[in-house]
Amino acid sequence: MTSGNRVVASGRGTLAASPKASPSDRWYFVRALDAQGNPIAYSSPVWVTALPRSGADDREWLAGDLHVHTCFSHDAYCGPEDDNTGPDEFYTLGLHVGQRFLEASARGLDYLAITDHNDVRSSADPDFGAYGVTGIPAYENSLHGHAQMLGASRLYDNGDSSAAAANSTAAALRADGGVFQINHPAGNIEAPFDSCADTANLDWGYAYDVRPDTLEVWNLTSSIRYAETYWECWLQRGARIGATGGSDSHWLSTAAVQGVGNPTTWVFARDRSREGVLEAIRSGRTTVSRIPPAQGGGPLLLEADRDGDGAFESTAGDTVPPGTAMRVRATGVPQTGLVKVRANGATLVDEAPLGTDGELRFRAPASAGWVRADLLLAPSASQGAPGCDPNGQFISTCAYDYLVAGISSPIYLGR
Repeated sequence: MTSGNRVVASGRGTLAASPKASPSDRWYFVRALDAQGNPIAYSSPVWVTALPRSGADDREWLAGDLHVHTCFSHDAYCGPEDDNTGPDEFYTLGLHVGQRFLEASARGLDYLAITDHNDVRSSADPDFGAYGVTGIPAYENSLHGHAQMLGASRLYDNGDSSAAAANSTAAALRADGGVFQINHPAGNIEAPFDSCADTANLDWGYAYDVRPDTLEVWNLTSSIRYAETYWECWLQRGARIGATGGSDSHWLSTAAVQGVGNPTTWVFARDRSREGVLEAIRSGRTTVSRIPPAQGGGPLLLEADRDGDGAFESTAGDTVPPGTAMRVRATGVPQTGLVKVRANGATLVDEAPLGTDGELRFRAPASAGWVRADLLLAPSASQGAPGCDPNGQFISTCAYDYLVAGISSPIYLGR
């Protein structure tokens, strides 16, 4: 049965049917009848929910995690046969490649990047890409700070790890179709990063000398606010760099709060292949949500009506004329909250509430540049946040970070 009391298939005994869900179908369930045609049993439904689309092309929003570790990392222990972590670190009990893909599938993810420290063995594991989740080969590269080598199935030469050598490493990865990402640039920060000149305080040691393709703005181990500040410094320099998030999940003990998909990076991709995912990331067609699809998460959409016809056909990564009508849409949980819009280094919309339809409309600035958006939870949500100073002044910016529900990559303003 489907919505409208429509019978899709019927039969006796074992029943196999392959209906194709349409936008008008809201659920499917099974109903059993006795010999007289009286209902005697029902199954719970499978719900049909169409993911939001932007524009008129054939892209779709795919959910994934771009920063996950397995037993191949040196800081995850997986038993006596673990070749790089000893039993003295039993508290770092980790997960195998197949277990990570199973976790991703259970959380509703479409793709998963395994990013062990300077190790690419995961991509050769027989369970890589299992459970219907597209596998993205990658590793976390230890430079002066950490870089994500997305799409890498081999280790690259870092040379002397100077800025010139790091740029050569990034160029070699790009030549092979990969994406070079800066990871948690504000990780372990011990002083505020409120100015683009404060780069000595960053975990990323190259300041602006090594240009990334994308930047991990959201990582539960580091400050979102300071990472956003650093990201905007790149945008103000004219770089077109999208935002991503990664759980940086290592251990079984932290999976409940820092498991696969916490946060989730959504990519607006032409297909579900690794090439399709990487192309979307490279193009800045990304948005990040705090929770994965299985927990109600959905992409925070920043959209623009480029031609003024009332249809918002442009989205993150696109370029539209200055002054274009724009909107922010919350498609997952929560569909309420406060929207902050930043444009060209300044606040354009200062924590305005979403409408009852889960959207907020505004106009882009009249000058060239960029526009991006955040969705924040109600301020009361920060009360009692673990590890946060009651006055919200803790140096890690924990109180602010606890409020963030979604981050969208920019739409660019130009001709």
